Amino acid sequence: MIDDADVVGHYDKADLYSQILAGLGQEGLIQPTPQDLSAVDEFHIGGVEATRFVSEALAPPAAGRLLDIGCGIGGPARFIAAKTGCDVTGIDLTKSFVETGNHLSRLVGLDGQVTLQTGNALALPFAENEFDAAYMIHVGMNIAEKTRLIGEAARVIRPSGRFVIYDVMQMQDRALTYPLPWAENETASAVSSPAVYLDAMKKAGLVFTPPQNKHDFALQFFDRMAKKGAGKQPPALGLHLVMGVTTPQKIQNIHHQIKQGILAPVIITASHKLVS
Repeated sequence: MIDDADVVGHYDKADLYSQILAGLGQEGLIQPTPQDLSAVDEFHIGGVEATRFVSEALAPPAAGRLLDIGCGIGGPARFIAAKTGCDVTGIDLTKSFVETGNHLSRLVGLDGQVTLQTGNALALPFAENEFDAAYMIHVGMNIAEKTRLIGEAARVIRPSGRFVIYDVMQMQDRALTYPLPWAENETASAVSSPAVYLDAMKKAGLVFTPPQNKHDFALQFFDRMAKKGAGKQPPALGLHLVMGVTTPQKIQNIHHQIKQGILAPVIITASHKLVS
């Protein structure tokens, strides 16, 4: 079992909002749009493109109510709210992320659609069937209790709703090299195989489509990132604001282990009934 304090300690950035504001100023973005924030608030492999395919897999109803489990600073929540017209509630352990995300939603005029709050994915403070759909993006790598995690998600979505997971998963039973974007060492890491997720879904009464391994997509993403940043200083606005001073090593380690086939980002779409 992973201590919540270790997870929060890994992500907590007390001055993150001020750093993002400074970065926006350096980029000349005085009145930013949600798209302008994507360099820093899409904290997962594939960035906004990955959020787009998560949104498409969700297939939410018009004006639906969605839950973002492990919302971070709210990039995917803002993207999906703007794209679909849905209201998105986000929940995350890290208070500074939630506060930063709510400031950013106000900054880009989406605070009426996107609300983030501090809370635990293993004990969601919501009623049964409260949401039309739910998703989590790069969250399960910090949560060992997959059965409880997925059971909670299944509890709060309506029978017709979908639950979409886009996580980094372990494809080979080999020791991982740290630091990685979600953990400085194995103490706060709970990377699991797709089989573990599927077993948890079955226990929660969910059915699912076959997992989609996004290995090639990930390598293309990292190749583009490397070419864009070759020989340059970090941009004013980028993921280093979230990941800290070990950002280059974290990116190098995950890129290398995806190349080796040890890790891969995987998307799974599930529902209380067969997903068409």
